[in-house]
Amino acid sequence: MQGKSFKPLSALVPVIIFAVMFALNHLMPLHRDDYDYSMIWQTTQHINSISDVLESTWRHYLLHGGRMFTVFCLNFFLWLGKFPFDLANALLFTALVVLIYFHARREIKLDEPIILAVTGLLTWLSLPHFGEVAVWKSGSTVYLWSAVPALLFLLPYNLGIREHKPLLTTHYSLLTMFILGLIAGCSVENLGVTVTLLTAAITFYLYKKNLPMHWAAAGSIGSLIGVIILIAAPGNYVRYDVQGEGKGILAHIGNQIAGNAEMLLYLLPAVLILICAMNILSEQGAGSRESGSRRSIRYLVILTLIFIVSYFNDSLITRTINDFFVNNIFPHFNTSTKFIERFENFMSKSEEMIIYWLIIFLIFIPLKRELGVKKFWFIEEFLKNSTVRYATILFALALFNNFVMIFAPTFPARATFSSVVMILAGIIAVVRLPEVRKRFSMPPVVNILRLGALALGGFTIIASLVITYTLRQENDLRINAVAMAAERYKPVVNMPPITLKNRALRHVFFVDFDNGVTRDGVCKFYGINKIVVEKNAKLP
Repeated sequence: MQGKSFKPLSALVPVIIFAVMFALNHLMPLHRDDYDYSMIWQTTQHINSISDVLESTWRHYLLHGGRMFTVFCLNFFLWLGKFPFDLANALLFTALVVLIYFHARREIKLDEPIILAVTGLLTWLSLPHFGEVAVWKSGSTVYLWSAVPALLFLLPYNLGIREHKPLLTTHYSLLTMFILGLIAGCSVENLGVTVTLLTAAITFYLYKKNLPMHWAAAGSIGSLIGVIILIAAPGNYVRYDVQGEGKGILAHIGNQIAGNAEMLLYLLPAVLILICAMNILSEQGAGSRESGSRRSIRYLVILTLIFIVSYFNDSLITRTINDFFVNNIFPHFNTSTKFIERFENFMSKSEEMIIYWLIIFLIFIPLKRELGVKKFWFIEEFLKNSTVRYATILFALALFNNFVMIFAPTFPARATFSSVVMILAGIIAVVRLPEVRKRFSMPPVVNILRLGALALGGFTIIASLVITYTLRQENDLRINAVAMAAERYKPVVNMPPITLKNRALRHVFFVDFDNGVTRDGVCKFYGINKIVVEKNAKLP
């Protein structure tokens, strides 16, 4: 693409992304494992110096896991304080969006503000359990803080095989690539393995093409050493013995199915955009209109508005349904307490997902009508395009990255973080194609996409900020009560449960003080014996 490599408007997009993420991070209180990591690992001694940070990181390596880089960052920034952590976390999320965009276009240029904004929105919507992996301190350092160095590390490899020309030939670049490789390899298990194998393959490819590959080899060696450090950690085997007890191969296969399925649910908006792009590329999008779609849209709009009003009124609809079943139906069937708890947990979070899906279909139905989408897969036509072949490779890498987790005792959806990043880079690469952008920029398609982006982005961002603000206020009152009890040497603190249950599509992650991890961490951090959460309790 010709022209300037930077447009001032492109700088505004990262600024907006940073502002939203900083506000969300600033409002989010310390939570769960954050208190444990604020102390030297498995002790009650607060981290008060860089030597404490190093000691805690080493103890964690020996007793819990090999993610030395991310644990060091977590300990270090918790020691520095919440504000520096909030700032760094927001900067790293912004860097993640920019790096996904660079990998998608395979150039280091910022001259497409719209595509960059689309990248940011899809990243916001598609990352699994967003609040856990991009806002919560302990979770974001595991996933976000490992993905960013890995993407930065892989960028020269991506550009190198695309441009077929020497890159990074100085001695300083060799050392830089080795260190970045070490960090990427010692990040998180599935990403470390994928990065190590990928960089080894690219290094071999450059060698076969007689291109300078010393920098690539240095990075690949660093990555290999990093992944060995990661996997060989004594703490891994301590944790595996606990989490993997009694789990056979069928349990591991089941984990794969569940993890990949949940990943696709979060990726739904991006996948629908990809389907439309595939339709355009296959020259099947004739713009044929379907009768009856406008009536369907009206019904969906009314239903969406009803649920939005309910959502911001303490989830009136789903709460009423929940109370009806719990109070009037389940008692007649002697339903177990465990089932009722799961049902209530599901109902408390279902309304935001209903709104999300309704908005998605409100976007896709008119978009489908305007683009004439009749088929979803056009493999022969799709693979003719080099950009699509590149995207397909990224999709395959994402699946392999998930498959690596088959050796892990558990595979939570948040572990698909780096796979989602790869898929998003592939989808953005396809969306950037001139024929796709041309069709997407034509009215009324562009108007549908704009309204959809505003609806999905606006709903989730506003809901996340409102919920987190309210949550922060409630949390502060409880933490103040705990701190006062510690000052007065009171061993037990009674408090009511957090009233707010909405989580804005998992963009807010918070577990109440009656959870074992949260309760035990807060008790150890403040030096009290017990926290009791009771419905009728009052804060002092």
